[in-house]
Amino acid sequence: MQIIGMIGYVDKYDFVINLAKTINMMGKTVLVVDATLDKKLKYIIPTLSIDEKCYITQYDNIDFAVGFDSIHDLESYTADQRLNISLYDYIILDIDNPKYYEFFRTRGIDKMYFFIDTSVISLNKNQEILKAMKVYNTTGQALQVTRVLYKSYLTRASEHYFEKKLAGIDVNWNNNNYVIPNEEQDKMANIDAQISGIVDIRKHTRIFIETIADMASEILGDTNSKEVMKKIKRG
Repeated sequence: MQIIGMIGYVDKYDFVINLAKTINMMGKTVLVVDATLDKKLKYIIPTLSIDEKCYITQYDNIDFAVGFDSIHDLESYTADQRLNISLYDYIILDIDNPKYYEFFRTRGIDKMYFFIDTSVISLNKNQEILKAMKVYNTTGQALQVTRVLYKSYLTRASEHYFEKKLAGIDVNWNNNNYVIPNEEQDKMANIDAQISGIVDIRKHTRIFIETIADMASEILGDTNSKEVMKKIKRG
């Protein structure tokens, strides 16, 4: 089992759902854990209940966990339900705050993707998360993080400000990084998925699909992005 951290103060739940769907299409079992403050997944996934406090439900062959305050709470719940959490091939953590990073990191995180968008609040909130990541880094080595940037149109002055702030983030970025333009087509595809209950990655822009395929192949490790793209195209 591998634990994948999707970290950062960005609304990335749609991206996480599409990524989980892609990994599942490659024959792997996936548990998505909503470790965000707003718990927005419970309002999006049709099999989730707004009223229940914490639970796991399946939707589109993927398991979703909502309402848990730590990895320990999640493990206690699965033990009570006679579920073996170690049988999942991948656990994807959607984390958007320092508190939940602290409480969900204890099992270790095998790969970390750090999401940033081009807003001042995202940059500043993410600085808080990165401080927590450094405090709880007990490896003795610098944090290795893959950057994922949601990029909107910026003026030249805003671009300069953003690049300066980004350069000031004290972390070892991996050589590979991802840039996702904030396209209307992707927004519409996400809304369609939420309304219809059908996650169809093919409705997205090519760059979004390529990013999903590249990241999925990187996480899987035993396949390349072209094979993932073929699987996506076949639906």
